[in-house]
Amino acid sequence: MFIKKALSILLALLIVLSFSGCGNRNDEEQNEPDPEITEEDELVIYHNNTNLAPMLMSLTEEYSKATGKKISAKLSGNDFLGEMKSKSAAIYVVDTHSDLSDWHSGGLFTDFLNDTGLSSLTSKIPAGIQLNPAGIGSYGIPLVLEGYGYIFDKDMLSDIFGAENSEKLADDLRSCSFTEFEGFAAALDTWISAPSEAEITLGGDKYTFAKEKTGKAANLTGVFSLNSESTRAMEHLLSSALAAKFQSRYEVMTAPEETVSEMEDIFKAYAEVLDFQTSHIAGAEGSIGRGDEFTGGDYNYSTAVDLFTRGNALFYPGGTSDAADFEKSAEGFSKNLDIIPMKLPLSEDEITAAGMTAEKLQSSIVIGSRYYIAVNPKASETLSAAAKEFISWLYNEEAGKTAYSSAFGGVPFNFEYLMSGNAEEVPETENPSGNEGTSSENEGASSETESEAVSPESKSSKTSSEENKTEENPEMVGPMNPSHKISGSLMNSVAEYYSAGNWIPDLSFALPADFAEKILGESLSDFWGMETWADSDRKNFVDTLIGGWKERLDKENSAVG
Repeated sequence: MFIKKALSILLALLIVLSFSGCGNRNDEEQNEPDPEITEEDELVIYHNNTNLAPMLMSLTEEYSKATGKKISAKLSGNDFLGEMKSKSAAIYVVDTHSDLSDWHSGGLFTDFLNDTGLSSLTSKIPAGIQLNPAGIGSYGIPLVLEGYGYIFDKDMLSDIFGAENSEKLADDLRSCSFTEFEGFAAALDTWISAPSEAEITLGGDKYTFAKEKTGKAANLTGVFSLNSESTRAMEHLLSSALAAKFQSRYEVMTAPEETVSEMEDIFKAYAEVLDFQTSHIAGAEGSIGRGDEFTGGDYNYSTAVDLFTRGNALFYPGGTSDAADFEKSAEGFSKNLDIIPMKLPLSEDEITAAGMTAEKLQSSIVIGSRYYIAVNPKASETLSAAAKEFISWLYNEEAGKTAYSSAFGGVPFNFEYLMSGNAEEVPETENPSGNEGTSSENEGASSETESEAVSPESKSSKTSSEENKTEENPEMVGPMNPSHKISGSLMNSVAEYYSAGNWIPDLSFALPADFAEKILGESLSDFWGMETWADSDRKNFVDTLIGGWKERLDKENSAVG
């Protein structure tokens, strides 16, 4: 009797302990497999960004409808990496802002280039946007491409120079040199303060300003809408600077100290652009300069967005993901946006990256992907096969492409747009689904995301390229994948750059950890406070960037050793 009673008490204690352990599940789950995840369960796409939730839900719903197979999307907890290690989940969305080396060393990446299940698809991912933290292989599929450069409202450009000249002027702005662009900005600043029918020359073409500020140009106070509290736009410009020296993220990640030392002239050019931009800042009431007027004027991200959408500035240095906030600031503002490359004052001799030229650098926007779909090699064969089947459906099959366009409206990595002379090959039919798609500009796919602006030799193709976009169906359609439809003029422009091959990869994320926040961020904070910037200040800025990069390389090498 005593033994039975003791066993009963022991069993009760075990039950209590098992339930009390559930309260600490979040702390321990990275060390223990989740019993809820089995081969028989439906496929789950794990992610850790709330902005992605509605898009992923849309994709999973369409997949289930089209195939009858179960799939869902789930937001992870705070320890995303730990959860993936413990659950052996098959498919997830990884953020390039995270430490990808931990994911790679944890064995959570399938190398798609060596995986016969998806190699035919993933082999098409351009080298510049491959996810390869170890420098080899391809471990993720870009979810949606984002473009970075100077964003502007085409309607405002028409109000400044006349609707009949705006398209040609936009083409010249895409391909002009930094010197030409600098002259354009200076002339615009003069016109803003004292409108007159002055004439400027750009790309060999002459343009005349309107005699007064009207329409969307009526509120212009400066050339650029800038943010004094964030390095984000400056990081995109930094990618352009890095592209003069490096061809890939891996080259940046593994650059030796002697190569970093060779960045002096490139960083000087980068500093010159910062000086140029901050000499033409749009304020709420008029043009402002650096110093207390800028740093003490609450010029944060929200202010910069509002100034741009109110028409105080012609150019906004940023990316396609910012368009979601443009819409929040002014509904309907994103309808007629375009983007041009950020320019750098670099000569052909100063550009040493393989395959890069001064012309390409000046006429290329930065393109990258913040989010990638990854497949866990530790997952069961059943779930792994299901994950690859979903990915293949999403990027290869018509129903999947339509679902992608409906969810994101953005540019997939395998988008193919037939440029210029072969317009007759573009399908004339509407999207088979009849769904115009939801632009990632308006959905905010990013909480923050080798294409071509029209070069001089291709400027004459603009007319035939325009034929691909009829008034009834203005979205761009890829002839090789006709269900991929791009929503929104800004994404359309990015698709044109990407398809034409005039783009450079987003390289700044490959810099050492905390470089952007600590080295670049703190240096810029000092720079914003200086009303004038002497040669010695510029040299100190360049020395700080190079020294900070080398210092982090020394720490990394010491850690490895």
